[in-house]
Amino acid sequence: MKTKRTVADKLNTLLFGKDLRVTTGDPFTEVQKGDYSSYYPLEKYIDFSQAVPESCYDVRDFGADEKAAEETNTSAIQKAIDECSEKGGGTVLVSGGRYTVTTIYLRSDVTLFISKDSALCSNTTGKGYSNNALIYAENCENIAITGSGRIFGNGVYFGRKPAGENQFSPAEVIDVIAMRQVSRAQIRFAHPSKYGSLLVLNRCRNVSISNIIFEDSAWWTCKLLCCDKVKIHDAVIWNNRHVANADGFDVTGSSNVHINHCFVSTADDGIVLKNAIWCGCDGPMHDITVENCEVISRANAFKIGTETTYDIYNVTVQNCRFFMTDLYPGTVSGVSIEACDGARVHDITVRNIEMDRCTCPVFIRLCNRNRAAEVTSSTANKTEIIKDDAKDKPVPKKMFDRKSELYNVLVENIKATDVELPVLVAGYRQRMKTKYCTDITLRNFDITYRDAVEIYDKRLFIPEYAKVYPECWRFRNLPAYGIWARHCRNLKIENFNCKGIKNSWRKEKIFIDCI
Repeated sequence: MKTKRTVADKLNTLLFGKDLRVTTGDPFTEVQKGDYSSYYPLEKYIDFSQAVPESCYDVRDFGADEKAAEETNTSAIQKAIDECSEKGGGTVLVSGGRYTVTTIYLRSDVTLFISKDSALCSNTTGKGYSNNALIYAENCENIAITGSGRIFGNGVYFGRKPAGENQFSPAEVIDVIAMRQVSRAQIRFAHPSKYGSLLVLNRCRNVSISNIIFEDSAWWTCKLLCCDKVKIHDAVIWNNRHVANADGFDVTGSSNVHINHCFVSTADDGIVLKNAIWCGCDGPMHDITVENCEVISRANAFKIGTETTYDIYNVTVQNCRFFMTDLYPGTVSGVSIEACDGARVHDITVRNIEMDRCTCPVFIRLCNRNRAAEVTSSTANKTEIIKDDAKDKPVPKKMFDRKSELYNVLVENIKATDVELPVLVAGYRQRMKTKYCTDITLRNFDITYRDAVEIYDKRLFIPEYAKVYPECWRFRNLPAYGIWARHCRNLKIENFNCKGIKNSWRKEKIFIDCI
């Protein structure tokens, strides 16, 4: 058991450290122990007694049959949806089995009701899909998805074999560098056949998603792009926890969104807010509430970022449980609030959160990645979904350069157990100028560290990491265990308790350039 990182270790990490992204090989379709959480409270969130509407457009009346080819089912279900919408709206019923389909297009004034015995399923080839989605809607209004059935993505068919095996036993030593390597080695990175999300709603309005199960997504599970007035409640996301880029609820450029009483178990971020020009966004997003949810994530349970060129504000996250079962390492961070590509992220409230095995309870980060100057809508996701290069170009470098701000953030009433990293709050210094996280309040924290030996890893300085992907693990082994803060203005710490640390070489709290 190695308990100290030597100078040679540090040089080896700096010069020869490798990202364990697997980029070759056929799809790896084996389901391994630990791919799915042992905790699956389906009946807590799904009402299987939901009544099937009497008056509806039954897809079987249009030719759908669970034994039919995907082309037949796709055509039949689409005809039912189109006729329902054209005749003034109503309910389209998917019942009687599992229907393999390619992309289904929702229409305005249509409720898609998938009954408890039924599912819409992707094929296993990834061929035949458009708009990177199994179900897609654009410029629609008054749409709903419900019924207690499933939308099934066969996500296991679209990733490559991971570099290592799933790990279950905690490491004997808390070492962030080793932790990240172990975690990356378990990921099934994208195969070129990956087709996209289970549900994409693009510029839709008045949306309801309730009493539905999203299962085995191949990519971002439920993506809301530039939508308005969306209610999601009593929904379940149940994914393989090693399929790369399988975010749960991906709220992108959307406003007036309420996510309530949902369960998410997934590989990437559980519930994430994004607002970037390369995603198709064109203005601020605001008024978003997440509450009464349980989230299991191999990445971040709740996150704002990283794609943030336009403003995000008036966000409330409350009364949630963020945790990890079975696997090691745990969730990267319980709450991650980031502004890194030009956005002003402000007026954020996070309260009444229970965490267990979230390595970093809270990560608040202002930096200047300025990714819009490097990517386009065509190239941004080439590591996840392979696209041909388009003729569009990145925006001028100065358009979003050093424009990000992060201020007016309140995080309170946090109870976190089995923690391995400190709460981290950091602005940045770049090109001889400093930008501060401003007016951040951390109140009523009760943190208990995992009972393990800490790696001894004293460093001469902690780099700014201003330009790179923002993540708490990026900062590696920090010299504080309770709070590490740098470049903050008006940072308030009230009733902050951290216990479980024994004979640590680290300090409880470190504040650098905090004014």
